[in-house]
Order: sequence, then structure tokens, then C-alpha cells
Amino acid sequence: MLYFLLKSLFQIALRVFFRRFTVNNRHLLFSEGPLIVVSNHPNTLMDPVVTASLMKQNIYFLAKSSFFKPGIQGWLFHKLFMIPVYRREDVGDAGSAQNDATFAKCYEFLGKGGTLMVFPEGNSFMQRRLRPLKTGTARIGLGAEAQHGFNLGLRIVPVGVNYSDPSRFRSDVFVNVGEPIYVKDFEAAYAQDPFQAAHALTDHLKERLEALVIHTETDEEDALARQVEAVYQDILVEELDLDKSETKERFLITKGILQSIKYFEAREPERVHHLRAQLQDFLQHLESVGLVPEALKGIPRRRDVAWGTVQTILYLALGFPFYLFGVVHNYLPYYLPAKIARSLTKDIEFHAPMMMTIGMFTFPICYALIGWAVHAWLGLSGWALVGYLVALPVTGFFVLHYWHRIAVARRHWIFFSLFYRRSTVLQSLLTQRANLMQALEQARDEFMASPPESNSKTEVA
Repeated sequence: MLYFLLKSLFQIALRVFFRRFTVNNRHLLFSEGPLIVVSNHPNTLMDPVVTASLMKQNIYFLAKSSFFKPGIQGWLFHKLFMIPVYRREDVGDAGSAQNDATFAKCYEFLGKGGTLMVFPEGNSFMQRRLRPLKTGTARIGLGAEAQHGFNLGLRIVPVGVNYSDPSRFRSDVFVNVGEPIYVKDFEAAYAQDPFQAAHALTDHLKERLEALVIHTETDEEDALARQVEAVYQDILVEELDLDKSETKERFLITKGILQSIKYFEAREPERVHHLRAQLQDFLQHLESVGLVPEALKGIPRRRDVAWGTVQTILYLALGFPFYLFGVVHNYLPYYLPAKIARSLTKDIEFHAPMMMTIGMFTFPICYALIGWAVHAWLGLSGWALVGYLVALPVTGFFVLHYWHRIAVARRHWIFFSLFYRRSTVLQSLLTQRANLMQALEQARDEFMASPPESNSKTEVA
């Protein structure tokens, strides 16, 4: 009952926390057990919540033993179908015997057709990178199948969870579900050498997961890819005639950008170094004047500028009462989750799941108190009270849109201030951008024309 209640609350909270929640191949998660769902782990407690919210069946989770503290926390984790794993770095060699009991419980659960979720990286770091996988998942899968003569029908479903900004409210998440791996396919390898079979299955799983996530080898590579995305991804989206919200296509474009970076790093590292310096100078120049890359895509006509300014002023003026109502009623429940999360931990990986979880309680509690207050002090009741309460979340979302409109208007005003008053600064930025676009287009053409053996199947365009 507790699991079902929290799952329902999280399904609502996730749709509020994320601006876009996109799932590819969701139907592959609806399979009947026995099933092991395996995912990358960039965002601590958010990752199991995101994936489990998409599945109909109850799921058991493997979680590190340090979470199972005595008292209410340990009780809660057991009620939420968590199974402790005793990692050597947490408990030393003493955990081996305890893990035997954990494995036995997993075998029993999978033997009954259950679904198990595992994060084989073993720890969580907020990086666009798949870290080395531990062999525990493979050993559990092979062990469960071996107990049933490899007739259990156990499958491992790989899931890639990709966040646009893991710690930010109203960011995007793309859940990329892969085709299942049938553990029975490793029966012959297991019969020959169980140890080598576990490593072979783990290597296969790593390869499948890397295809489902944005995987960068180093922080420098990731930084360069993000810079290219910032100035070039929208251009590719327009060239391919994609909608800006096409998350799957943007994912493939980013994979292609990373692939081309690897291609040129291996052949022309100096060229990549020069491009990195160009990008950094351009983005720093933009930031110094308060602009973003998309602001320089084109210079609209004065008439369009004038009409757009009138529209923005009207929107801000007419919307201000609703904005003020929304801020007054939503500031405290919006502010408290971030404040509490930062006071509880300095680990940024925990901020987003903690903010979302705390917000699940601060918003309804604050709304209930506001409802009680307006009923007691203003005498609102019936449909008038219902309408007032409905207006609270509606105006809360309006506040976010209002802030965004102000930010966009500010960037436009900065741009046209440069255009009419500081043309040399704008011309310098436009020249930098033109040189960058030329370099990126040339690199793209060369990459696309490279031999198939030098270029993988994922293309930039």
C-alpha cells in the first residue's frame, strides 16, 4: 500500500518537476517477469523513481546497505521493496556472506516471476558517462537461470536515463529503453566457465547501455560537446525540420556530435584544440554582454521588433496581477524544497530527488493552509473556495512562464541595444559566429564523407 501510494505521488511529481518527460520504447518495460531492469545512475534516488514510475508491476530494488540505517529509514526502505547490497568499500570483506543471502533472495524473487531493478555502476555521479559496471547483475541473472536449468526465461532490459540538467527544476529527461537481453543465450558460456560468463554478460550489457546514453570519455570531451550543442544543435534541428521538443532526435544529434569529436581527436587533435578555443571565446563574449547563442541566429526587421516589444509589454502588464498572485502563494512551497535539500547535503546528486520529494509535501500542505486561511478569514466556501485553490498551481506555473518571458525580453533588448548603439560589439560577435559556423559545417561535411569504417552508424544529420 505504501509503495503504491508513493508511486502514484511520484508519477504526478515527476510531471511537475520535469518540463519534458520523454520515453522511447516504453512498451518494452511492460513485459511480464522474470525481469531485471538495468540502468545508468547519474542522479541518485531520482533514477529509480523515474524508471519505476513507468512500470505497472511492483519492483524490488538493489540498494547499498548504508541506506538501511536503524529506525524509520531502514523500515521505510524495506517497505519500499529495497534489498541491501553489502559493497566491499562499505563493509569490507565481511559483506560476502551477507551478499550470499541477498543473492539467494534475488534468485527466489526472480524464480517467482518478479521484476528487479539494478544499477550496476554501484554508485552515482552527475556525469554524462557510463562508469565501469560491476558483475553483480550478471551473476544474479546467471545464477537464477542456473537454478532453473536455464529454462526460467529471464531477461535483462537495459535503460538509459538522460537528463538535460539533472539538478534543475523544469529540465528535461529522456528515458531510452533498449531491447531485452536473454540470459539463456549465455548458457553455454556459463557451463564452460561461470566466472568468464559473468564478465561476458557484463561487457555485453555495458555495450548496450552505452548506446542508450550520452557517453563521454572525459570531462573535457563533455565540455566541448556541450559547447557545440549550445551553438550548433538548434541549426541541425532546423535543417532536419525537427520540432524543438523532439527529444529522441536531439539525443541522436548529440551522439553524432560526440562521435565526430572522437573522430577528429584521433586524427587532428590540433584542429579540435583550436575549435575548443574558438567556442570558448565566443561563448564567453556572449556571456559578457548577457546573450545566448540563439540570439544571433538572425536580425529581424524593425517593424517586427516594434510589434514584438508591444506584445511583450502588454503581456507583462496584463499578466502582472496573476504573476503577483502566483508569487505570493507559491514562493514558500517553491523555496523550501531547495533550501532544505541544500541544508541536508552538499552532494549535488541528491539535490533534485530531495527537492522533488520535499515539494510533494510542501505544496499540498501550504495549499491546504492557504485554503483554511481564506475560508476562516475571508469566508470563502463552496465553488469559490475550489476556484481559489485551483488557481494556486495554475498561477504557480504562470510565474515560471512569466520569468521566462522576462528573460527572453531582456535578451532581445540587449541584442537591439547592441544593434543600434554598439554595432562594433555586435559585428565582432557576428563575425565570431560566422567563423565558428564555417568551421563546424566544414568538419561536419568531412565527417560525413569519411569512410564507413571510420564513422559509426549514428550520424550528425
